[in-house]
Amino acid sequence: MAKVLISFIGTGPLVSKGGSIEEKSAREYRTASYHLGEENLGEYSFMAAALCESQQIDKVILIGTVHSMWEEVYRYFQEKNGKPVDEDVYCEIAEHCEAATSKSELYIPRVKEIEAAIGKDAHLYLIRYGVNEQEINENINIILGLNQLLSTGDELIVDVTHSFRSLPITIMNLLLYLRNVSSRSIKISHIYYGMIEMNKEYGYAPIVDLTKILKLNDWIVGAMAFKQYGNAYQIARLLQAEDSDTSNRLGHFSDVMNLNHLFAFLQETQNLKALMKKDFSSQLPELIVKPVVGDFLKNFQNTDNNPALFQYKLACWQYKHMNYAAALISLQEGILSYACQIAHHDCNDKDERQLVKDRICNDQDFLPYELRGVYFAVTKNRNVVAHALESELSSGKIIDNLRKSLETVGKYIL
Repeated sequence: MAKVLISFIGTGPLVSKGGSIEEKSAREYRTASYHLGEENLGEYSFMAAALCESQQIDKVILIGTVHSMWEEVYRYFQEKNGKPVDEDVYCEIAEHCEAATSKSELYIPRVKEIEAAIGKDAHLYLIRYGVNEQEINENINIILGLNQLLSTGDELIVDVTHSFRSLPITIMNLLLYLRNVSSRSIKISHIYYGMIEMNKEYGYAPIVDLTKILKLNDWIVGAMAFKQYGNAYQIARLLQAEDSDTSNRLGHFSDVMNLNHLFAFLQETQNLKALMKKDFSSQLPELIVKPVVGDFLKNFQNTDNNPALFQYKLACWQYKHMNYAAALISLQEGILSYACQIAHHDCNDKDERQLVKDRICNDQDFLPYELRGVYFAVTKNRNVVAHALESELSSGKIIDNLRKSLETVGKYIL
């Protein structure tokens, strides 16, 4: 497990200096006194240097274009580590990078020397300017490839101070991948931005921690899971500290949804309505919980005291969200509940439901011919799916038949 820094290198403001090496570079970063909270980290030319020392970094990944100030990276770290600056190396890098343009190939000389100057298991990555879609896609692929340099359990610190303003957006792709997809358990501990532009007013450059932006992503992922699958576990986890009652209610709702426990689910859906009247103390639940819950509940309007209609609408929702096995169960039970209702039997009584089921099987005239046929077809397909039985129908055909069955049943239940 290592503490890894990913930082960007730009071209920096021009600084005129005399002397042999300095004459070659009017591109040196201005130094700034970086402050992290109340701590003064000291004077540094660029953020990566400040963070390398203050955060006890084990591995450094520097990203820049072919026109970035790689010669200054080499010079700074050589001097910082008490090593002599090889003027030939410095000038070769400087001449190449100063002449490089957006059309140049992704190459700079003396990469090994620059990495050796930085130490700390350093890696340099070159990217495009990102001025068109092709270059943006290439940069995305390069930055996502940084994942290969990370190991299970690594702690990641990201610095977005320097270089093009578009790059922090690009690096977010990697962070979201690591947070939501990767199995390597990478901890993203900080996303830092050194506000150099505040140096004139404050007399120093405050370092801002932007890590809370990832918290918003957690809420968005939770909202997407709820909208697509009715899965509120993520939202429940995020709400636990602020409102344990609501958190537990959402968690229980998700348990019932995933079990497809139809009659318990009807009650849980009613309980969700109370959330729409709740006032949350923070803004994110207001922006996310209420809209996604409200949109979900709209699917079940006018289903109070009508189990057949509720189960039918649930089957439609499950079909729309591609939960086909659950939709088959809900539709089968919805037809049975409809039969109970027209026969004036209690839909919630197990024995009475069995009586009605037997009547559907034995009395050809009990239900309309078309609806009775759908009930048998849905029951057959439900058993094929639930019990892993062989079927002459392909999965695609079963799904298409389910769609047609929903359309047919809707003519009776709606």
